[in-house]
Amino acid sequence: YFSVYGEPQIPKPGSHSWMVPWLSLQARLGRPMRLNGGGVQVRDLVHVEDVAEATALALVEEGMAGRTVNVGTGRPTSVREVADLLTPYFPGARRIVTPRPEGDPLGGYASTERCRELLRWRARIDVAQGVDRYVRWLESTPEAVPRWLVEENA
Repeated sequence: YFSVYGEPQIPKPGSHSWMVPWLSLQARLGRPMRLNGGGVQVRDLVHVEDVAEATALALVEEGMAGRTVNVGTGRPTSVREVADLLTPYFPGARRIVTPRPEGDPLGGYASTERCRELLRWRARIDVAQGVDRYVRWLESTPEAVPRWLVEENA
């Protein structure tokens, strides 16, 4: 699996992965979205529903026995692109550029040919749709915002 995201994903204290939830929560709380290293890092963001579908197919597809496939979209999405998608949902959302943490990979994306061939599957939820679904879930579930995050830097 590449970078899985989607509702009801909420980051744990001390974690800074899970780009869509992190940036969404920061913007929702009126905090700046941090673009470490300018936000040029890319990830292959694949929605959890697409991951579930690919996994279910892999369990029943005979040609998958002993095989490995990448489950992703095959498309790179930068941190900056995610911030761009989130901005319309949070008027006044700010961004700050911070240094890229040591060891933070510039990223990559999945080669999905084998997955398409063996499972006849491809991700259906693009990042714009996934971000929209996540933000709508977050807005309809205010209790999902973790208390530790609200209290952090309060």
